[in-house]
Parts: sequence; structure tokens; C-alpha cells
Amino acid sequence: MALVTCEGASSVSFTHQPKKFDVFLSFRGEDTRLGFIGHLYNALCQQGINTFIDDNLQRGEEISVGLLKVIESSRISIIVFSENYASSKWCMDELAKIVECKKKDQLVLPVFYNIDPSEVRNQEGKFGEALSKHEEKLKDYKVQSWREALFEAANISGWHYKHSCNEFEFIQGIVEEISNFKVNRMPLFVARYPVGINYRVKTILSDIESNDGDIIGIYGPGGIGKTTIAKAIFNRICDHFDGFCYLENLRERSGTNAGVIELQETLLFEILRNTNLKVGNKSRGINMIKERLSFMRILLVLDDVDKWIQIENLLGRCDWFASGSKIIVTTRDKHLVATLRKCCSIYKVKELDQDEALELLSMHAFQSNKPKEDYLELANRVVQYARGLPLALVIMGADLNGRTKPQWKSAVDKYERIPNEEIQKILEISYEGLDETEKDIFLDIACFFKGFSKEYIMDILNACDLHPIYGIENLIDKCLITIDQDDRLLMHDLLQQMGREIIRRESPRMPGKRSRLWCYEDVHKVLTQNMGSEKIRGIRICSPEPSKMKLEPECLEKMKNLKFLIVSNVDIFRGLKYLPNELRVLDWSGFPLSSLPSNFDPQKLIALNMPESRVTLDKLFKKIQCRNLTYMNFNYNQCIRELPDLSSATPNIKNLDLQNCRRLVKIHDSIGCLDKLESWDLWDCIELQTLPSRIVMKSLKYLNLFECVRVKRFPNIPQEMENLKYLNLGFTSIRELPPSIENLIGLERLDIGSNINLCHLPSSIYKLQQLRILILYGNFKFPKDLGVGRQVTACNSYSGFSKYCFPRLNFLKRLTSCFTHPEKCLLSGSEDLNLRESIIKFNRLNRLVFHNSKFLKKIPKLPESIRQLYLTNCISLNSESLRKLIFQFGRILGLSPNMKCSGVKDKVLINSHSHRKLSNQIDCSSRVSLSKFYAIQGESFATLDKPLVDFGERYDILVPRKKIPNWINHQSTESSISFWVGPEFPSIAIWVTFHLVPLKDSYANNDKYGSIRDDIIDFVCDIFIFTNSRKQGHPVRTQLYEMKCDHLWFYGEPHSQLQRDFGDLMQGDQNHVEISCKIDHWVSRNGKYAPVIARMGVHVECICPPQNSVIIQQNSQNVDDNTELLAPLLSQNGSQTDSDAGDPSNSSSP
Repeated sequence: MALVTCEGASSVSFTHQPKKFDVFLSFRGEDTRLGFIGHLYNALCQQGINTFIDDNLQRGEEISVGLLKVIESSRISIIVFSENYASSKWCMDELAKIVECKKKDQLVLPVFYNIDPSEVRNQEGKFGEALSKHEEKLKDYKVQSWREALFEAANISGWHYKHSCNEFEFIQGIVEEISNFKVNRMPLFVARYPVGINYRVKTILSDIESNDGDIIGIYGPGGIGKTTIAKAIFNRICDHFDGFCYLENLRERSGTNAGVIELQETLLFEILRNTNLKVGNKSRGINMIKERLSFMRILLVLDDVDKWIQIENLLGRCDWFASGSKIIVTTRDKHLVATLRKCCSIYKVKELDQDEALELLSMHAFQSNKPKEDYLELANRVVQYARGLPLALVIMGADLNGRTKPQWKSAVDKYERIPNEEIQKILEISYEGLDETEKDIFLDIACFFKGFSKEYIMDILNACDLHPIYGIENLIDKCLITIDQDDRLLMHDLLQQMGREIIRRESPRMPGKRSRLWCYEDVHKVLTQNMGSEKIRGIRICSPEPSKMKLEPECLEKMKNLKFLIVSNVDIFRGLKYLPNELRVLDWSGFPLSSLPSNFDPQKLIALNMPESRVTLDKLFKKIQCRNLTYMNFNYNQCIRELPDLSSATPNIKNLDLQNCRRLVKIHDSIGCLDKLESWDLWDCIELQTLPSRIVMKSLKYLNLFECVRVKRFPNIPQEMENLKYLNLGFTSIRELPPSIENLIGLERLDIGSNINLCHLPSSIYKLQQLRILILYGNFKFPKDLGVGRQVTACNSYSGFSKYCFPRLNFLKRLTSCFTHPEKCLLSGSEDLNLRESIIKFNRLNRLVFHNSKFLKKIPKLPESIRQLYLTNCISLNSESLRKLIFQFGRILGLSPNMKCSGVKDKVLINSHSHRKLSNQIDCSSRVSLSKFYAIQGESFATLDKPLVDFGERYDILVPRKKIPNWINHQSTESSISFWVGPEFPSIAIWVTFHLVPLKDSYANNDKYGSIRDDIIDFVCDIFIFTNSRKQGHPVRTQLYEMKCDHLWFYGEPHSQLQRDFGDLMQGDQNHVEISCKIDHWVSRNGKYAPVIARMGVHVECICPPQNSVIIQQNSQNVDDNTELLAPLLSQNGSQTDSDAGDPSNSSSP
């Protein structure tokens, strides 16, 4: 008898419940216990089949709850129907429960012991009599449910035992069937320590349940855990299908016709359990699989697929599955699963996070979920090296198990230099599947271009005839590289090490015979000993410390095929007489010579990057022609005085970076007609005076003249320029824009003005219909012919300014002295510099920034569209305005000041004995120079569109304040705050106070620290949110510039956004959340003060368990004790009004 399960609906819940027993025996003791049942039980147990038999002879009237749970936790129920079975209410309750479990995919097998099946089915004879007696004593509905259960069970195919049967042979037949079923249902081994598996499996299963798709693609790089996850899913849901099969290692097993035929026969046997089926050839096998399995709901896992033909050989076109079937495919190739069918769901397996990685390593190295205390630093090095790759953690953990600390250190040093062979072998599988051009692309990125923008790399590799448009996408699909949110190409550190190890193996002892060199010691050896060869494709020379290298002037002469030369932190003594003409990239930071070799003919050069060099461009481009040159970077060059005519020498230039060229005075008029130029950066060229008379640049997207303080005139724009999105004229001497500014029809962001000059804007500025961000510095005069005030009557809509002039405007910055004539402005012309009430009519305004407005006292009610308000160094702002602002943001977020935390009684719970006090911490390790700070910030603007990014549903307020309101229900002087929430992530408001403290003196909370400091501080603060010890995505980051006093930062996110970000991390009705903050990097302009996080708070609707005791705060200088001061949020009954929030009688001075 073939055992088949899961008849019924195509949609099923894959709720997993572990099974404790293989078989549950239901029987009437007085009929069979001492004979048949005893023999059957012993025979099952002898075959290793875990069988439950109820030996309790003294049964009560009602079946026990414990026995019902046993039935639920059994894979199979065998019902032995005997003469007196129906007379027992206990037996009938068991039967009803068994039939109920059958609907949840339990296998039910009846044995008709010395009784005719029709008597049970039709409820005749002894069964009919017993049921009639029950009806006399019990309620009708209960007996009716027994009748239905009897009918359903009696219709299941089973065994019929008659007096003439050989009992031994009969029982052996049952045991054989059960044994075959158990073997087929035997769970797959998943992992010795399945750390992080349950969460990932749960995520995929929840989507499978809610998705009708029949194909599930699980992809990721080698060693990421795809197979492990697929096995765990298979074990959890296989019992829900008519048949199931797990086929592993398809990539290896599909290499020959014999291998394919073996896979086809395995598939048929695993599902049908028929050993006689032979397919003959693979074409016949495809049709046989379709004919035999198309009517069944099957679960099939195809593990490690790397070619479409491997799936086709088993499933044809994948279009014949019975409804409810599930096909799971694991692969390293995203494109493969994406092309399977429209109804295919795709999942990328993510690396383990820091905590999971440390636990997995510890389990294998220490057989504990955390490392030994004195090994923690070394263990963290291993985790850092593995970057969340489970394969690496398992292999290294096993390798380090039982080793001494010196052995650990030696091994880790070796891992970081030479990859583990076992890890390397598995990772190389993906590389070996690439064609030759794709291998070159991968190796070039691994050795030279990891972290660069995708567009930059593609332009370079395209010039090398590597067809990167196709090749890079293929590498992404095969999980060998990734693209981050800034459009930069990245790869896992172990994949990068794998690629570099492939290069090292080209010539282990002779680096001069390798194709690529990046290790400083290898490059130094090759160049100083003149060991180069034509095999070398690229060189990267980057010294960890500034160094000088004695090179022969012809040291590169043997490298005729050199395409990439990247140099930084290295000075050369003797000059340079030769550069290969095959170069595509010449990137030499601090190039010490004033010119390039006279015999250099860079016709193929794509990128010429020489920041901080001494090259003068007028001399350079008189000697050479670079018609293919696309990228040119000479920032921080203090030798350039003029930007010459580039129209002949570099007509295809796309990116021109001249920022901080402080001696640049003049730009040739022809530059304004470079029609390929997309990005032109002249930031901080403080001597620049002359721009082109006109700009006709159809490709230009980004133009930055910020702090070009001597520029007085902006060029004429004779033609429409639809691509220019970003124009920064901030802190220039431009007093008037040309009327042709209207031709910038695509402009989305404009920065303009200074603190010195009054800037007159032409009426044509109102024709910039795409303008979203307007940043105004200093004083402005708007045109009379379309003044703000004049439009009030005409349009009756927020002064006409937003709707009729800038319909997309959502960000207005530095309004402190704009609109100097009261009748035409949003600001008062008085010394108080208060915004007028009409600001509320800007109902598309998202962000509003005031900076250094020391007389700003009041902020009126703002438009509901406001998401961000920064009032940096605005020290005169009154408490009433702040109360209103927080009320408005709190109302939007749905947060009430009356929310209490059960873990806190009376006072805010603060551990004053913590060794992690924030108020005393100055993180000197994160201090950087001003140039480094701006370089780091520049990396966040990797794409031209970055200055135009929409920040979504986040809410920000930054104001000068020292304290956090005391009604915030979670506060801490530590680096993190933890709390518990329910099944969904609620809205949150995070509060952080930043204090500027003296670098030399210890921190003391004195009132003088609330005043303006004799220093300017720039810094970046990150907030990390963890749910159930897991974080999602990137940290919340705020960038704070030119801070001169203490500030309070409010950050809020609504429930809807948080649920999207963290919903898949929520587990059950109780979820632990931890929020931590950290100053990532900072700079002190005058070297006197440093930023510290003095306190943080989180206001959230929590379900924290009650505390038995309270640690009362001992240091309250950073908590605002006046409850009324900042109580702006909605009261619990929702009755508080805006006017209530702003009532001066309810406020006091800060």
C-alpha cells in the first residue's frame, strides 16, 4: 500500500510543530491489548519506530488534555477498529482528534481487526448499537461528530485482518510500510549549530504562506547558508505535501547524461517510492516526470543550480505543477531564478550580523554561545575578517577549537594574509563560472576599484574592451559584487581576498610576472629592482605611512600593457621619464612633478586624477591630447592659475573636479561649451574671478561654486539646460542673477547669497518650476513684478510664492534675513527676525533651516508638510516656540507625554553607576582633520542626485538646549536604551543632547557651557536600532555643521515606516528593542572643544515588565525637571489643542 498524504486545498499554513512520536496507536484495550496490539507495538519498536501506546488501564470518562497533545505531536496515527471500539467514549474522542489532525497533514491508517470495513463505514452491527447507546446519554452534536469521524476514517485505505490471516506476516506488512514512510520522512541534517537559521527560515516561510507563487528562488554567494536554509525549510513543510524530494549538488551531478538520468530517477523514486521506474534517457525522463507527478502536490528542492538546463532536465518548462506545489531553487545566480517564471519569489540570503557571527564562531571554537573572556578580542578579529559569512566562521571556528591564544593570533594573522584553502575552494566556484572578460572585470574590481562608483568603473572597463554593461550585471547576479545605496560597487572582503589570491598564484615567488599588483611590498620590490613585465595590467601603490621611493626614471618602461596606475602617499626622488601609452587610469595623489613625461601619448586615458599635485594645466594640455579623457580631478592643486581651452584636448570630459584650487583665477571661455561635461566642482576656489561669459552645456547636472568669494557674475544661459539639477552659488559675490536663469528648466536645488551682499533676484527666477530646494544666504530682494505680497489677492494661496512660483518647493533654508521689505516677505523686517505666520501656507515645505540667527526668538506654526527643522546656534529661541514645534511633530507621530513605562516608578530609571557614562566620554579616536571630515562627507554624495535625496518619513528638530524633557519615558546616560514592545513596532521619538566640552578640562556641568563657544564643531552622529538583537539596514545619521553651543536633537519615525523596516524582525507578542547612539567622526576648527553625547532618551509606547525596585537618578543636570516646559504632545484623551500647547502661562524659561 502506497502511503499518500495531504489531500485537499492548495493553500496551506506551514506552521511548524515538532513531532515527538512516529506512530500513535488508537485501540480498544479489552479487544486487542494482550494480543495483536502488543505484538504490533513490539514490532514497530524493534524497527526503531518511536510509537506511543497508552498503558493507562484505568481511564476516566473524559480523554486527557495530555493525550490530545500526544496525538497532535505524532506523524502517523494507526486506528485499530475492533468489535467493541465504538462502545468506548475514550476511543471515540481519540478518533475525533485523529481525524482533526488528519486535516493538518497527519497520516491516518486504519486496521480493521476481525471486523468488516463496511460495518464501520455504515455504522452497522456492534458499531451502530454502540452509537445508539451513546445518543441516549450524550448530546446529539457530540455523537454526530463521532459518526462523521467514523465515516471518514473507514473510507481511508488501510488493512483488513481476518481470522484466517497469519498475524506475524500481517504485522510485518504494516511495519514495512511504516518503515518506508519514516525513511522517506526522515528529516535532513541541517547544521551542527543552526545559528541565525530560524529567523531566516521564518521570514521566507511567512512569505510563502501569503504568496501563490510555486517557485521560490534562494540566492547568495557561496558559503552564505543557502543550502542550510533550504534544508531547514524542507524539514518544516515536507509533511504538507503529497510527495517531496530534496536533490542536492545539481551543479556537480548534472555534468553528464548519466548524472541527469540518475537525478530524474531519484526524483521519481523519492516521490512515488517505485524502484522499478527506469527512464532510459533524459528526454524520456522529462516527460515521465511530467506524466507521473503533474497531478500531485509536491515539494521539490533543487540545490546548487547554476544553469537553466539543470532545471529543464527535471521540470521541463516548470509549468505543470499541481496547484499548491512548491519548488525551491538555491543558486549563486540571481538572474537564473529571476527568469524561471513570473510567479517566482526571490530571496537574497543576508550575512550574519555581528552577534550571530560571534555566536556561530563561539559554538564551533568553544562549544559555547560566547567566547572565553580572554579570547574575546581575537574572536572579534575573526568575526570582522569573516564579515558574516557562515562558511568562514564554521571552518575557522573548527580550526581554532582547542588552540592556545598565541596559536589563535598566529592563525588570524595568516587568515588575513593568505586565505584558508577550504574557504577559497568554495568561493572560487562562482569565479570559475565566469567567461574571460568577466574574470578580468572581477579581478580589476577586487584589486583596484572596490568602493568606486559604478559609472566610473564602467567607463574605465569599457575603454578596456571588457563590455562591462553586461559583465557587471552578471557579476551582480552571481553575487560576486553588490551595489550600495550610493551606487558604488562593493564586494565581500573574502571574495576580494579570493580574487587577489588568484592573482598571487599566477606567480607566487615573482610578483613582476603577475597581472595585477596592489601589495606595497610587492610593488616596491618590482619598481625598485626593475622587475616589471608586459604581463602587469595594473599597479596600486599605497603606502600605509607617507614614504619616499627611489625609482629609476624608466622604472615603468617594461610594463607596456599597464592600464591602471594608482599612487598615493608615495613620493619619488628622481623624476619620471616614461609612462605607458596603454594607460586608462592615471591616479596619482600628490604627484610631485610639474608635468608628465614628454613622450607620454595618453590617447586611451579615461581618468586623470592628480589631487594635491603640482601639475599646471595650461602646460599639460599644450603637450598632450586626451580625446577620450572622461574624468579629471586636480582638487587641492595650488599651482593652477588658469583653466585653459579643453575643447580640443579633452572634448569628452564628463567630470571636472577643481575644488580648493585656491590660486585658480581664470577659466577659459570655451569651457562653458563642453557639451559632455556633467559635473563641475569649483568649491572654495577663493581667487577665482572669471567664469565663461556663457554656458551652453547640455549634459551638465551639477555645478558647485560654493565659497568662490571673488566671483561676481554668473554666466549668461542662452539656451535651455534641462539636465542641470544642482547649482550652488552660496557665499559668492554674485549680487544679481541673469534673466536667462529661467533657462535652467530642470533645476531642483539652488543655493545662493552671502552674508555681505544684497542679492537681487530676477522675475524670471519664478519660472524655475522644478525647484524643490532653495537655500538662501544673507539678504535678498525679490522682484516687484511678481512679489510675494502682491500675489495674495490674486491667488489667495500661501502668498502665491509656492503654488505660482515654485510649485515643487519643499525645502527652504536660511531665511533669517531674506525678504527684507515686510510687505513682500515672509519674515518681519524688525531686528527680532521672526518668521511671519504666512509660512504655514508653504504646504509642500519639508525642511527649514536657520543658522547662526542669534536674534531669532519665535517660530510660528509650520506647515503640516514639515519634516525637518534645524535651528543651529539660534540661542534666543523661546520655550513657547519649541513647545509648539514638538507638539506638532508629536501629534503627527501619535505620541503622548502621558505614556509611562512599567519598568519605571516615579522617577526616570537611570543606572548612575554605569561605567559607560556618556557625559564623560570624548571619543578622541573619531576626531579627524577638517579636510578628512569633508572628504568623508563627500563620499556620501557619490552620485549627482544625492543632494536632492528625499529623507522619507523621518522627523527632525535640532535646537540649542542642554536638557531632555523629564516626561520622556526612557532615559539614560549610557550609550544605549532598551525596552520591550508588542507584536508591531510603534512610533518612536528619540532625544539626544549634544554638549560641547573643553578638550583640556574634565567635564563639569557649569552654566557657561550653555553659551556660545569660542570654537566651531562639525560632527556626525549615528543611531542604531536593534530588534531582538538584530539590526536592519543602515544607521540613522545626522550631520551637524558649525555648532557653537549645546544642542538637543529630536528624531522621530512613525509606526508605518518602522514596521516596514523592522516588521520581519518582530517575533511574537514581546520584542526587545535596543537603541544606541555614537558620534562617528568630528572636527574642532579651533581645537578647543569636543562634542559629547550627554544624554539620550526614547519616548515610546512600551510593554516593559514592572520593576521591583528603582535606581533613582543621581545626576540630573541633563534632565529638565519642569514638566510643563516641553509638554507639547497630545494628552491621552487627545483634547490638547495647539493654543494650549503655546500658552505662555504653561511655560517657563529654559
